[in-house]
Amino acid sequence: MKNWETLKKEIYFEDGSFRDIYVFDTNKEDWRRWANFVNENFTVQFFNGRTLKTEDRLNVDDLLLYFTNPADFTEVNKASILFGDLNINCLLFWEAEMESDINPKNVQSLDDHQAIVGYMQSVAKVLNKKVILTLEATKELVFIEV
Repeated sequence: MKNWETLKKEIYFEDGSFRDIYVFDTNKEDWRRWANFVNENFTVQFFNGRTLKTEDRLNVDDLLLYFTNPADFTEVNKASILFGDLNINCLLFWEAEMESDINPKNVQSLDDHQAIVGYMQSVAKVLNKKVILTLEATKELVFIEV
């Protein structure tokens, strides 16, 4: 395992961009499994784009409804998964791809890195799919793959 200084320099460097976590080729059942896993294991803030209210759990029905009836929503659903001072911001608008982002400024220790990798490993296991961490909007530049 790399030491914290190397990880900060190679992955979590601060250049004004985020780091993205992707899962590709997803479907509604994947989203349902992911949402149930997140609700059971993490502190969550879910902004419901239909009700315009923030909830402390992912509303699975409205999460899935957006994919088929986005016109029923005033705004896009959004969620944050909280890990103390660290959070993963989840973009919940495209059924075929899960995309989340992390601000590298908030990744301040090896423990933070391990929490991110642990989350990625858990999601990969729950969905039986590859999960990658990349430079923002650069799917080809993979820093971590599980």
